[in-house]
Amino acid sequence: MGVKRLSENEAIDLIISILRTVGKPLTTREIETETRKRMVSCPDRTPIFLNRLRLKGIVKGQLSVEKRAWIWWVET
Repeated sequence: MGVKRLSENEAIDLIISILRTVGKPLTTREIETETRKRMVSCPDRTPIFLNRLRLKGIVKGQLSVEKRAWIWWVET
């Protein structure tokens, strides 16, 4: 059974759902892990897709010095 590639709208809904459920910022790698658990993938590579969502204002993101990675969250 392969990984299902999500449409852009499905991927946006899934990422927002993951971030709201967790309730704290996640790194790019943590988001990738969560999507893999669900056997799905974003339309683009995850970092590129998340950055596009950040530029559109759908999610927030910034470089975390502590985690040495980009972290992502949604405003409530």
